[in-house]
Amino acid sequence: MKLLSRCPHCHQTESIGTGTDTQSAHRCASCGQSYVPHRHLFVVDELTDVTVAVRDDPVKPLPPRKITPPRPARVARPPLSRRQRLALSGLALLLLMTLVLQVALHQRDLWSARWPLIGSVLHAVCKPLGCRIQAPEMLSDISVLASGFDQQENGEFVFSIQLQHRQSHAVATPALELTLTDTQLRAVVRKILLPEQLGLGLALPPGDGISVESRFTLDPELHGHVQGFRVELFYP
Repeated sequence: MKLLSRCPHCHQTESIGTGTDTQSAHRCASCGQSYVPHRHLFVVDELTDVTVAVRDDPVKPLPPRKITPPRPARVARPPLSRRQRLALSGLALLLLMTLVLQVALHQRDLWSARWPLIGSVLHAVCKPLGCRIQAPEMLSDISVLASGFDQQENGEFVFSIQLQHRQSHAVATPALELTLTDTQLRAVVRKILLPEQLGLGLALPPGDGISVESRFTLDPELHGHVQGFRVELFYP
C-alpha cells in the first residue's frame, strides 16, 4: 500500500510519508503551492494496482428528511335532490321578477306611454301600492316653435307660445318661466306660468304643435322698462 496525495493546483501526485500530518498545510514539491493533503488523499495497492480515495475527516450525516403529512382527501358533496333544485330555481325566478318589477315601477310613466298593454298591467300594480302613472317627463324632446310678447293699448300684456314634441305619444306638459327684460337684457319681472294657467292639460299630445297665450298686467311704473323677453321650459 502506498499513500499518495494529488496537488489541486498542478495536479501532480506525490507520496505522503507515514506519520505526516495530513490536517495541516503542505507545500507541493512540483509547483510550490500550499494545500491540505487530507482532502486529496488516495491509496494505491501495488499488487492489484487498485486506487482507493481516502478521507480522514468524518463524514457529516445528512439532515433528516422532512416528511409532509398527506392532505386529507376532499369529500365529494352529494348531488342536490330534485326538490332542492326546484327550490333554487324558484328562488332565482322570484328574484328576477322582483328586479323587473322594480325597473318597471321606476320607468312606469315611459313604459305605459310606449306600450299600452304593459301600461294596463302597471295601473293594476300601482293601485295597491299607491303610485300613479302620468305622462313621462321628456323636456329635451319639447321645442318652442314660436313665441311672442306684446303690449295692448289698455296696458295689458299678451304672451303667446307654440310648443311641439317629437314623440309618438303624449309627454308631460312643462311649466314656463317668462322673464321680461330691459334694453340691456336685465331681468325686470319674472313670472312662472303653470300648465293650468296656460289652459293646458297635464300632457302634451303628439301632433303639429299647440299654441297658447297668457294675458297679464304689470305695475304701470314698469311699462317703460320692459323691452324684451325670454322664456325657459322646466318641470316643477
